[in-house]
Parts: sequence; structure tokens; C-alpha cells
Amino acid sequence: MHVQVITGAGQEGKTYRSKHVQARHDWLYEPAATVHAEAYGAAGLVEILEVHAAKGDDEILVQGCTTEQIQAVLEWQSATEEVAELEDLLIHLVK
Repeated sequence: MHVQVITGAGQEGKTYRSKHVQARHDWLYEPAATVHAEAYGAAGLVEILEVHAAKGDDEILVQGCTTEQIQAVLEWQSATEEVAELEDLLIHLVK
């Protein structure tokens, strides 16, 4: 699993980098799975990411993350380093 944390100010709370990631993915592949972090607590966000991974999503864009949510995802990444099914998962966390 690879986790990319994207920070910075932009219009409507989105960063230029997150827009670029979404546009690139939409052009190359099917639309990226998008999760709106404000709908979840830290543990809930990890759970929904697990659901997306289990259904086969290989790239997930998470908008509006808090510091606590980012920390929870990074801890989940560390705890699952040896899980082969998650090896190719790419998660973009936008703060």
C-alpha cells in the first residue's frame, strides 16, 4: 500500500495537486473511488478504505482529511505491510 498525503490551500478546499490526481486518473482509467472524509471519524475512514480495497479499488482519493484521520490511515498502512492483497493499493489523502 502506498499512501500519499496532499496538503495546501486551493479553491473550495481542494488543492491543485488533488485536482491533478483526479483528472489524471479519470483520463487514464475509470473514475477514482472518492471518499469524503468529513463523513467519517478516524476509525470509520479506515473501515471504508478497507471496504473499497476489498471490492477491488486500487486507487482511492480521500478529500477533506483531518490530522487524526491521516494518522489512523498511516497506522493502518503500518499494520498491514505484510498483506499481499493491499500491496498495489494507492491512497491519496487530501487535507
